[in-house]
Amino acid sequence: MIRWMAWHLHRRGFLGFTVGGFLISFAYGGAYAAAAGNTTASRAAFGHAISSVAGQFAFLIPVPIHPETLGGYEQYKWVSGAIVMMMIWAAVAGIAVGRGEEDRGLVDEWLASGVSRTRLLLSRSAAFLAVLTVACFASVLGISAVAPLVQSDPYVAGEIGKALSMTAGLFCCYTIALLISQLPGERQTATSFGVGALVALLVINGIADTVSSASWIGVISPFHWMEKTTSAAPGGTFDVGATIGLAVAALLLLGLAVPIFHRRDVGSGLVSFGRRVHAAVRVASRNVMLRLPFTEGLWEQRIGLSVWAVSTFLVGALMVSVTKSVADALYADPTLAALLSKALGGNIYEALMGIVWFGFALLILAGYSVVQVSRWATQDSEGRVEMLLSTPVSRTRVVIDRAIEFAIASLVIVVAGSLGVVAKAPSSGLNLDAGLLFTSSLLMWPFALAFGGLGVAVVSRWPRIAVPLLAAFAAIEYFLGDLAPLFKFPGWVANLSVFHLFGNPLGASSIDWTPPLEMVLVFVVGFAAALFLMRQRDVSGA
Repeated sequence: MIRWMAWHLHRRGFLGFTVGGFLISFAYGGAYAAAAGNTTASRAAFGHAISSVAGQFAFLIPVPIHPETLGGYEQYKWVSGAIVMMMIWAAVAGIAVGRGEEDRGLVDEWLASGVSRTRLLLSRSAAFLAVLTVACFASVLGISAVAPLVQSDPYVAGEIGKALSMTAGLFCCYTIALLISQLPGERQTATSFGVGALVALLVINGIADTVSSASWIGVISPFHWMEKTTSAAPGGTFDVGATIGLAVAALLLLGLAVPIFHRRDVGSGLVSFGRRVHAAVRVASRNVMLRLPFTEGLWEQRIGLSVWAVSTFLVGALMVSVTKSVADALYADPTLAALLSKALGGNIYEALMGIVWFGFALLILAGYSVVQVSRWATQDSEGRVEMLLSTPVSRTRVVIDRAIEFAIASLVIVVAGSLGVVAKAPSSGLNLDAGLLFTSSLLMWPFALAFGGLGVAVVSRWPRIAVPLLAAFAAIEYFLGDLAPLFKFPGWVANLSVFHLFGNPLGASSIDWTPPLEMVLVFVVGFAAALFLMRQRDVSGA
């Protein structure tokens, strides 16, 4: 029974990343053919153009290896993005195995049936490793599958090496999240710490790649060791030592998680801050945050929300420093500086700041939206919504409370990131307009609201599939925004992506208020749909 359930609980992520990864590799193959051409000379010029610029953005994407080839281009444009998306999948899976299934009562059932804690944790982890392996191989071997269609030679052996490196590194990410999830007392806090730790390791790797004096700190990040293998590109290398090291680290972390699971109680973490024995309390709490419906949810997630806000603040400040080093390197090459000035227009510092800052911040907000929808879905599966409705609280109030709670929480994160950028800008040496910088950053709030509106609509009717649907939507939107310009799609097609629709308001000559208003409209329509959908189902039969 446990073996079947271990596979069954990963089925949505398995299908999404396996099928989706294979198809997206085809899409980037088509983009490569359209942009690089079919002649050796045109492809060489295409690769030179990418290499000239890509080195300055190593903080975001590793420096490409032979981008004039299909494998090198896909490793740069697709595989690096796939690793980040699968990192989130691995984190969520690790937290679900560590804590999520306890909230649903599944762990109690399995333990009551005689399954040992060791076997339970190892079986669930082995199942994720199996589906992760298939997804990584499908995402990378899709490059060889599309190669004949774009007049390129397949490079199967190198792609297998890259897939092995990805599998080892991402399973290491899974075990990091699994281990961290065992520590806090509440699942929401575990989710914030688990996802936040991996995002921090990703940022640390970016710092190591771009700041020579800090290159040594990259050794603590699994992404640093995954980057050692570049074999998907012809002429790249497969680092056997780095791949084995990642696998060994993953096994050690998994081995450490097992005794921690034995030591703690089901439903609580190993470390419970502030939990002491008190006398019985029979009067209502005087905490103002617990007296208002929507602030109760904010108080409940106060630790996790603080982690998101502080992390975004630090990322915002860090992006300013990175932009300075990138801009200086670009200006050192007069030809490249002139080319980018023409392409970006206006103040190159502001345009680059927009690309670097918004590139990270929008992904953070999309990730927070997915985590928040996961929290709502968990409340539904735990029976908390049924309990609220029996008090009695109307279904309308449940949806409105969620809308206000999400709007306030996402605004806190946006403001924190904006303050981080504005606080660092004066000392960075960049010629930036602080007012424009803060206003442009605040425009990320409608972006977050759009995701929240869609998420609450889905979770109000189909809570069990809300998280994978929203995660798939975020991935499709991101890659649509990236691929639309490469394929030279019409503007209306590109604007179907909220990432493309948001654009770069910091680098624009004037702020266009139409996209933010459209995103707010999505938020309003989403919660209006949630009001209707919430009334159409039996909560207990969700």
